[in-house]
Amino acid sequence: MALDAARARANTAARAGQEGARMDGLQARTRWMALLALFVFAVMMLLFALQLAAIDAQVEDRPDLWAHFLPTPFYLYAVGAVWWALRSISAGKGFAPQVARLLRRVGLALAVGGMIELVGQNLLPVFLTRAPLFELDSTAIAIAIVGAGLWAMSELIDEARAARDELDSFV
Repeated sequence: MALDAARARANTAARAGQEGARMDGLQARTRWMALLALFVFAVMMLLFALQLAAIDAQVEDRPDLWAHFLPTPFYLYAVGAVWWALRSISAGKGFAPQVARLLRRVGLALAVGGMIELVGQNLLPVFLTRAPLFELDSTAIAIAIVGAGLWAMSELIDEARAARDELDSFV
């Protein structure tokens, strides 16, 4: 009996050591990914500011140009939230409530940005100018679907965290 308890403790300690090593590798990888996400966010923000400055001079000739920039703030918010979530994961908060909340926000921002892009840039010209439908950009649809998927995954993370807390209460 005592031998079985000692083996169980040894197995638990070994599994904890393996999980700790995996978490260290995950934290190191997400630290680099967070830096990359921050770089992408800064470049996107700079390009968006330059585009807004350039469009201001051309808006009299083509008032429809503003429609091309409507989804960009949503995408910027999504990239910023991904950066923040990666920072949290690299700090060891993989199942923290804030990570699920940030993924939910990323999903919502991508879904809304994708729908605005789909309607504002793709479908509106089809209906207003009788442009052919085969020019429809499927990227906006994919972005909206990925956003909805991230939203669903954030709910899954909330459920996993609740299950882990429940299991931890038994130990």
